[in-house]
Amino acid sequence: MPMPPPASDDVEISCDYLVVGAGTSGMSFVDTLLTENATATVVLVDRNSRPGGHWNMAYPFVRLHQPSCFYGMNSLPLGKRRDRRGREVFDA
Repeated sequence: MPMPPPASDDVEISCDYLVVGAGTSGMSFVDTLLTENATATVVLVDRNSRPGGHWNMAYPFVRLHQPSCFYGMNSLPLGKRRDRRGREVFDA
């Protein structure tokens, strides 16, 4: 059965990888994927309007309680900036 033509507000997107879920696992997978293949095109989709996956809905009261240099992705170390005195600058 042929596909119906797209509606006028539909957009066709082409990619190498489609990742469903912008939670910790989905974002970590994309980070590793792009670290190993920088030319890959990735579309990351989630039913929520922001990253975080299930945690956004189930635990809206949970917030990180530590400076961002203590968490992040393997490909992007955070908290490596220094001020004039050489002290580490923590991202807020």
